[in-house]
Amino acid sequence: MAFWKRNEPLQVGSRFYEIDISTGQIDRDKEPFQLNTAFERNPFMRELPAELRASFQEREPTEPAKFRQHPRHSELRGPEGGTDVYVVLRGCVAERTQVGASTTLRILGAGAVLGCMEFFDEKMATPTAICLNDTWTIRMPMERMRTMAETAPALMKAIGISVTDRIEATERIYNRHNLKAVERLAGLLGHLVMHCAVPGKKFDFRLEGPSQSELAEALGLSIASVESAMKVLRNAEIVISGYRSYEFPSLRRLLEASEMAFPPESLAGALAKL
Repeated sequence: MAFWKRNEPLQVGSRFYEIDISTGQIDRDKEPFQLNTAFERNPFMRELPAELRASFQEREPTEPAKFRQHPRHSELRGPEGGTDVYVVLRGCVAERTQVGASTTLRILGAGAVLGCMEFFDEKMATPTAICLNDTWTIRMPMERMRTMAETAPALMKAIGISVTDRIEATERIYNRHNLKAVERLAGLLGHLVMHCAVPGKKFDFRLEGPSQSELAEALGLSIASVESAMKVLRNAEIVISGYRSYEFPSLRRLLEASEMAFPPESLAGALAKL
């Protein structure tokens, strides 16, 4: 899930909005980009030339639809979901990977490629990916993806970028064990806003789907630590939380509370600096 660049519109639900860097809010004077841009502007798809993007839209008559809308709790990959590759166009997905006797949880959004790690390692067990909210994807069988990449260096490069994005997110977001729980939680929420945001009920940005226990599992914190950190953010009016939902009066204040060093060329980096 590549960081949005500072001059790019941010995806909120199924539309893309220009962000006023000076305020950190949606620029209401500019019309949002419509739904049909979600495919072309997807962080993974935009790495591909037009002819390769078209191949993701084509399917055989006997194949199931590649573009799918999945309700919450749908299993995309795993024992019931299978091993196909999914590119997330919008939504929020919990991916659990078995590591020895324990599991690692990562929360993924628009631009994530579910299956990018196994693409390079055929022996790797398929993680379980569950939709946390209404999620839109495009599907590609793993073997077809590998066959296409043999003659398409751009596809191989795009998948490699997806892997490095995951590694970067692990280091920047999940493995900041030296920071306070409230800073780690704010960092994860800020990261998810950049990839999983939906229109807010009162403010511009809202997350829906992850529970506090899932946020705790993703960060390797106790539920009590996350509940305490969430209370600090609520008291500071940085987060308004509900059942599996989090709304943010000020995206800038959320990013600042994370004490995170976002890439300077990214939208998050630009907002956190001002």
